[in-house]
Parts: sequence; C-alpha cells; structure tokens
Amino acid sequence: MDYRIEPLTAERLDDYIKPCWVPGEELEEGARLKKELIRGQLDQGFIGRILYVEGNPVGIAEALPIEIAPFKLAGERTAVLHCIRVKPDWQGRGLGRALIEEVHRSIHPQALAVFGFDYAGFMPAEFFTHLGFVELEERDNIKLLYLPPEDTPTEEPPRIRWLPRNHKPVLRPGKLVVEVFVDNHCPYASLIATRVISVAGELDPGRIEVLVHDVSLREDTLRLGKSLGVFANGEELFIGPLPRDEVLEILKDKLDELGF
Repeated sequence: MDYRIEPLTAERLDDYIKPCWVPGEELEEGARLKKELIRGQLDQGFIGRILYVEGNPVGIAEALPIEIAPFKLAGERTAVLHCIRVKPDWQGRGLGRALIEEVHRSIHPQALAVFGFDYAGFMPAEFFTHLGFVELEERDNIKLLYLPPEDTPTEEPPRIRWLPRNHKPVLRPGKLVVEVFVDNHCPYASLIATRVISVAGELDPGRIEVLVHDVSLREDTLRLGKSLGVFANGEELFIGPLPRDEVLEILKDKLDELGF
C-alpha cells in the first residue's frame, strides 16, 4: 500500500479537513473555523500530520503543547493528542499506529498524552493502550493516557496531571439549562451547537435555555472548567456529533426527568 505522512502547513489546510468530512454533513462553517484557529496556532507549536494513501488525504493526527492545549490539564514537556482519525475504509491496516508513531517522533523529547474513551466510535482507550500508552487516571468515564519519550528513565513520574474540577453548572428554576462547550479544533463542534439550539427551539423554547461556550483556547477551558461536550444542568449528555434525531430524543428525556 502506497502511503505517506506529511506535516501540516498553511498550504495543506484544505487537505487537513477532508478526512473528517462525512458525506452529507454540513461542515462548511466548522471547517472554516478550524482552519482559522489552526492557522493562528501553527507558530505556537501546533502539530498536525496528514496521512495520504494513493495521493488522497485519508487520515489526520494533531497534538498541541500543554501550554495551548484546551484541556483541564497541568504539566510540562508534554503534548496532548487532540484527535486522530483514519477514514473507515482505511482502518484496520496499521495506519493509525503509523500516525501516532510519527507524532510521537516529531514531539521528542516531549511526552504524549491523550484522552481515551470506552466506546469504539471515537478515540477508544483500548487503541492507545495497545500502542503502549498507560492509564494515569479515569474521570467521568474518560481515561487520561500517557506515553513517555522512548529514552525516559522508568522512574520518571508522569509530566502531566488532571486539574481539580471547578466547573459550576448554570442552574435556573423551571429551566432545563443546556450548556454546549465548543472547541473549534473539531469541525463538528459548531454543528453540534447548531443542532442543540435547533432542537431546543422545536421542543420547548420557553423551558430549555441553551448556552454556548467557546473553549477553543486553553484560557477559556480553564476559566469555565470544561472542554468539548454537551451538558444539561452539569450532567454530560454526549461529546460527539450525534444525528439531530438523537439529540431530540436525549433532550426530550431530560425534560421528562425534570417533570417539565
């Protein structure tokens, strides 16, 4: 199989979006916001890699130095893997491993951290542990995983840790308050917000209040105490780009739980 991995440059931003774009999804605005954000972070240490197979972009990986990573983490000499994706038709061929190894080499002598999940649809923890990442901590069904540089002494402690919780959910009597935390490193983030706003307006605009928070920058994530996700009265509802019908059912259930 003929493949190559290239570093992200400003000239390759259009190729960088293509592996994420599912046919039929309206990602134009999300793609624009992602490109605008990354263009400003390339000179701050943002690391992007594009996987080409037979000349076509089919995968990406991106990592951000802890100093600009929009997560509730503290540490040093570490980059955080924000996302890795290989298009479904090309999965299961070792290409994800190749992307991770390329990122790991490119950040040396920094360590690499990532959040892993227990379901296979997005950033599965099992994929990363299979590649040598170790679990440091689990919080709210999200695992913080860590991979030190190859030449790191075994006795060296991890260079990164989770910060204490400090998010204070917005609560209003007689309202279902839905907070959408939008990180524009993901081109689906603005689409998620649009779907939640649309569904809330259809269900019960008088009782559902939607607050959209932009947490694309680290300082905003730390100030608000949350990263990407959708929360109702402080309870996480989902993190990924669900179809509109599923968002509708989830918010209906939340209304029923609150007796509205």
